[in-house]
Amino acid sequence: MKKKLLSAVLSVAMIATVLAGCGGSGASTSQTGAVGESTAAAAAEEGSSAASAATSTDGVKITVLNTKSEIQTQWEELAAEYKDITGVDVEVSVTVGDSPSQDITKRYASGEVPTIFMGDIQDIIMLDEYALDLSNEDWAKDGGSDYGCNYNGRLIGFPFCIEARGLMYNKTAIEAAAGETFDPTSIKSLDDLTALLDKLVAGGMETPVALNMEDWSLGGHYLTQVYEEQDGTLEGTTAFLDGLKAGTEDLKSNARWNSLMDTFDVLMKYNMNAGDPLAADYNNNAVSLAEGDIAFWFNGNWAWAEMSDFAVDGSEYGIMPVAQPDSSNGAVDKLAGGASKYCMIDTKFNSEAQQQAAKDFLNWLVYDEKGQDFLVNKCSLVPAFSNITLEVTNPMGLSVQSYANEGNLIPGYPEYPGDHWKEMGAEMQKYLGGQETRDQLADNISAYWQAQ
Repeated sequence: MKKKLLSAVLSVAMIATVLAGCGGSGASTSQTGAVGESTAAAAAEEGSSAASAATSTDGVKITVLNTKSEIQTQWEELAAEYKDITGVDVEVSVTVGDSPSQDITKRYASGEVPTIFMGDIQDIIMLDEYALDLSNEDWAKDGGSDYGCNYNGRLIGFPFCIEARGLMYNKTAIEAAAGETFDPTSIKSLDDLTALLDKLVAGGMETPVALNMEDWSLGGHYLTQVYEEQDGTLEGTTAFLDGLKAGTEDLKSNARWNSLMDTFDVLMKYNMNAGDPLAADYNNNAVSLAEGDIAFWFNGNWAWAEMSDFAVDGSEYGIMPVAQPDSSNGAVDKLAGGASKYCMIDTKFNSEAQQQAAKDFLNWLVYDEKGQDFLVNKCSLVPAFSNITLEVTNPMGLSVQSYANEGNLIPGYPEYPGDHWKEMGAEMQKYLGGQETRDQLADNISAYWQAQ
């Protein structure tokens, strides 16, 4: 159930309890804005220039909690470069092991809170009382309001990037093994996908699929498609989850649940890690797709950061929707995704000077060439800001940008409980490892939601 968000008068001990399971209402993110529209770029320092004049940031140090571990090296390099340019010290730490919700909860309990926290939308919402209102920042008009986290009439989350998930593919490897041209738009049904996988096996690609074992991939990315693809709208997702909470929705008989789990069963059958699926190595999955040892990997465009160093010159890559038996509501024509990861600025444990330095830093990311280069080229991200005209060059990003421009992204639900991916990811791991049946998995998922 929805719980009241943090009160400023809560004790530190109570903060941890509330943060672990709170939700919210009134959050919104728009998925309809086109990516890559051009507007005139502003000077790097313009975003918060008036406030900067009133609040000195000389000698200020800010901290960033990065929850995208695959780009930690890029973050650290950017921080060093930013200090050389501005004199502002930026220290970047990364979440390891915990979900973003769990990590930030511990930090608020200890009082060691980053100036800028990168989290998922539900994490930003639960920290609403401590989040700085960013509505008047220059980047808000250049896509920030469209894609950012808007809650209770305030813009509290800077949209770090646009991401989507689906079946990543190596087109060149597929064509070599299947002996025929591969058109990803032709793979709509599970029968289509299974027939292609059989061709690949016959062509010498013994195990054409890679599945991750990580809880965030299984619980946060694959399972959530079941909720979000009920009818492809936020309203439909909310109604379905309300039904699960009330115990009126029977997951076992739900068409989308069975559709996506039928596909998951097929992916498990052809999984290169099938011998020990819970020991799958994420980096090995990335290398295997890049080098053409496999054809498909369920993941998102962020994974190009791990693939790029191993990509074979001349090979073609992309990402496509998850083929499944139930094609209703455009599920087989759209990627699940949208704005992903939001940056909030803390007002509880960080000074006004630190808050101002953090605003300056975010504006620099959007309007300075080096900041834009970090987002688009160094991190291989699809930017959420219309003023950034750098061409997305990595193939996964290009695929996502294409789906976004055509309005073919299924919006993510903004109010998952903070422990969802850990708890439900663990249940999905049991299923992947053959430790529970589909019905048992459905029962455990239903029980989780009824406890909310």
